[in-house]
Amino acid sequence: MEKYYVEVKAYPTIGILLLGGVSDDVKRIPRHTTAGIAYTGLDDEIYVKTDLYLSNTKSGIINGKEISPDSPRSPFVVIDKYKHDILKRHPEYSEVSFISENKNVISGSSDAGAAAIGECIESIFEYNINIFNFENDLQKISESAGRSLFGGFTINHANGKESLTDEILGPDEFQDFVIVGCKFSEQRKPSDIIHQNIINHEKYADRVKDSELRSKELEKMAASGDVKGIFEAGEKDTNEYHTMLREVGVNIITDEMQRFIEKIDELKKVFWNAYIVTGGTNVFVTVKKEDKEKVKNAAMEFKCEPVYLKVAGKPDVISKNF
Repeated sequence: MEKYYVEVKAYPTIGILLLGGVSDDVKRIPRHTTAGIAYTGLDDEIYVKTDLYLSNTKSGIINGKEISPDSPRSPFVVIDKYKHDILKRHPEYSEVSFISENKNVISGSSDAGAAAIGECIESIFEYNINIFNFENDLQKISESAGRSLFGGFTINHANGKESLTDEILGPDEFQDFVIVGCKFSEQRKPSDIIHQNIINHEKYADRVKDSELRSKELEKMAASGDVKGIFEAGEKDTNEYHTMLREVGVNIITDEMQRFIEKIDELKKVFWNAYIVTGGTNVFVTVKKEDKEKVKNAAMEFKCEPVYLKVAGKPDVISKNF
């Protein structure tokens, strides 16, 4: 039988206003407004590639490993919702399966994986789909999937009951900047550890309340082209976020990372930079293009792997036969 498939490339993400706290373990709607970007390497070599295809045996493979279709965060949570309508087109098949693989991803692969599944499904239905409901479906796989689904710089307005992502700036607006991704360790705490604990902080309610106001400030910065201001706001949020996490017993920033951050702070006297700690033990340092080597050289003094990154766009359909 002929193979019917869609192959998509989607890009991982970095938070700007960091997410802490989701509605529940199933819907995973963020409890507050957040912001973030999609990213890739300078040569577009960082992405998640997903192949959605029709089959007669249900199969889901992520990075070479078969996953259980019964997992609450499995892509089948979304695929199965649309399976009946997809299979109507080719009734000789009985299942919709997928293969997904990370390519050089530092962090944020779950967002990209969810967005890739979403783009596959959207392309089959030729975009005749309710994007508001669809994004909420994808959040069952990854709570900040909208960052990758829309690409560029986005703001996700959320309150734990409903959620909608707005596209704010495209990748071209960031072309004068490079993000140096510094990966310190393979070990990371699951995001659910963060979500379950940060909500217990005495100032969490204030963080939720302030998040919408901070997003409005980011929108104003974007409208005026203040890219530096956006990343400076991200650094300020990183410091508040990780202070709160430490105070509820969740330590993400290691001693080595802290020494590196202090080094980056010192370098602010020499050139502009702003850092964000997210996606585990990773420090993302944004600089003007001409200063990227300075951050890389500083990072090489520490136990990390610096990689040059740029802001990425929406998912791309690589090939399709449907």
